[in-house]
Amino acid sequence: MKIPIKQIFREFYFLSNRLSLVEKVIYGFFSIALIRAVYLTILNFSKKIINYVLENYQMIFAIFFGGLAILIFGLGLYLYISRARHKQNSLDESSIDDDTNETCNIYTEGNYNENININGDQIEIYGDVININQDFSGIAKEIHNLITDLKNQGYSEEDAKTEISTELAEEARKKPKVRKKLFMWKKCFSTNTTKTNDETEVAREVVTSATAYSHTSSKDFTEVVSGHYHKLDELLQARKWQEADLETANIIYVISHKELPENSIYRRKYYENYFSVEHIRVLPKKHLNNINKLWLKYSDGRFGFSVQKRIWKHLGGGSDTTYNSEEIQKKFGDEVGWRKEGDWVYYSDIYYWRTAPSGHLPILLMLKSGKSNRCNIDFAILEVIVGRM
Repeated sequence: MKIPIKQIFREFYFLSNRLSLVEKVIYGFFSIALIRAVYLTILNFSKKIINYVLENYQMIFAIFFGGLAILIFGLGLYLYISRARHKQNSLDESSIDDDTNETCNIYTEGNYNENININGDQIEIYGDVININQDFSGIAKEIHNLITDLKNQGYSEEDAKTEISTELAEEARKKPKVRKKLFMWKKCFSTNTTKTNDETEVAREVVTSATAYSHTSSKDFTEVVSGHYHKLDELLQARKWQEADLETANIIYVISHKELPENSIYRRKYYENYFSVEHIRVLPKKHLNNINKLWLKYSDGRFGFSVQKRIWKHLGGGSDTTYNSEEIQKKFGDEVGWRKEGDWVYYSDIYYWRTAPSGHLPILLMLKSGKSNRCNIDFAILEVIVGRM
């Protein structure tokens, strides 16, 4: 129960009025003595504290700053751990890209990309043993065959895809090499660029991509030929110029590699995945023309081999393997935007937009330099392309 302050003072006032003068004087002395005692007590206690501080200031400062240091250290440790966890989460996503960047690239003569050679490994899905080191075309063919087998057993196509995706994801969780390959296939052949660490989700995309490849031709699915036009068409239609550039190089390499003579040195192990003039020479013209038509169609005539041919011939360049001066090469580079301010651009400066100069794309199959270097163009390949268009 609260007692009003005013009421207390009022009662005290009435009480003091009832006291005689002598009683008032006595109570006054007692009040003064009490106040003085309290004052002296506080004063003495304060003096003792001050004296203690003065006598032991070094220890007090040490304790204070020591506590402050511990607090700062603890806060710093907490922030470091939080940042490390955040960085680790980021690395979990980016490591997928780091692991797959090199394996999904197409090689040209020189050192454009460095291959990660994943040693042989196998997975078993519904009794079918699959070698993960074969081309995606081979993987797609086997996945397609598995889907067909399951459909013959009464599964719907969607259920068959789900079953295979689940098995593939389980293999990826058990075997790091399989996981690396799985994410590489997703990065290279799926149109979905969203990053994810979920093996099941990635496996589903890979199975879907493999199915799309196999449905692009009524003929038996061989290598990547049938599906590549479907993939390239989708990329160009979506204006994904960089992915289309890589896909173009991939198509030409895979098809031409099959056309090379059995005794060709480029079929030997140490020449695998390297582009050469010979690959362009043996490439059937229909594929070169089909690829060119797709580029022309979706770039409104801005990109394509025929555009590069027109510019090359206009500048005085020859065809096939005839010698062309360095001056013409530089002029061509200036014209198509591969050179700026008197020097070849870096790979990062390749302009993957529709507003790039005419003839700017495709470029990857002619590139023989690393991504950290200035573009080094293999004009011998360009000459063969020009001569065959």
